[in-house]
Amino acid sequence: MTIVTGKIGAARELRERLASLGIDRFNSVADLNEFLKSYETERKGVPAAVKSAMDEELHNLETASRVASERRDKSFLNKVIYHFPAKRRARNLAKFIASYESILTRRCEQSYRRLAFIKRAVEKLNPYIAGAIGENAVDNEIKQLSDKFYLINDFSLRFDPPIFNKRTKDRIRSIQVDHLVVSRAGIFVLETKHWSRTSLDKLDLRSPVDQIKRASFALFVFLNGKQSRKLIANHWGVKKISIRNVIVMTNAVPKSDFKHVKVLPLNQLNGYLQYFDDIYETSDVEKVFHYLNDMRVTHQ
Repeated sequence: MTIVTGKIGAARELRERLASLGIDRFNSVADLNEFLKSYETERKGVPAAVKSAMDEELHNLETASRVASERRDKSFLNKVIYHFPAKRRARNLAKFIASYESILTRRCEQSYRRLAFIKRAVEKLNPYIAGAIGENAVDNEIKQLSDKFYLINDFSLRFDPPIFNKRTKDRIRSIQVDHLVVSRAGIFVLETKHWSRTSLDKLDLRSPVDQIKRASFALFVFLNGKQSRKLIANHWGVKKISIRNVIVMTNAVPKSDFKHVKVLPLNQLNGYLQYFDDIYETSDVEKVFHYLNDMRVTHQ
């Protein structure tokens, strides 16, 4: 099985955005989808759920009041010590019983508002949900390869000083790619898109081709520059570290081909990764993998 490090980037971003909104009830994309499917059912069940919670609270108040009264009545000294605590617990119980219906109504309204808020938040996060679905599918696919392959999910690097691309006049200070595969055939930079056919035709979406070429250029310069030039070497000299660019489409696939970038459906990914001849030794692959894994920016 493929040696894997790093967690899915889109899933991490999804968790961070939900946490920033104070939403912590979801542990997976499946939980999110199940919430959306069962939203109306959960909403209809609010009164019963709130009443059940209130009945349990009432039971706890009754128990606490009874225990306090029993403790107070054990002795004269206890009557002095526990008079006011017992009185306070009895008062709290009476107040809760008297206000039961109004509390029930108020808490139901709060639950309805909370559910609606969560639903709106989740629906706005659909792009991140789609991204997590796609990246998770790619992660599972690559894991089926042998241990000759190394996978780094959510790979990020920062450059100081920045890497300058003369052709695009771009100073690249950092890169982030969904998946990085290190193998005996070289390095594969993978971007995953879980786009629909409609999304493919949208002009306002950032081109994944430009995105991956930018990251690939910076990574190539970084790995083959002065800092890393002795990373792979033998008696012939320093070996160039080759990089190939792959955009993995886990939903709709564009019909066009692009220069220097391979666009593949998910079911062709592993075949492509295994297609090329081995040009590096196993020790070279391990060295590059550990180097990149140590250098990457980690996300908590």
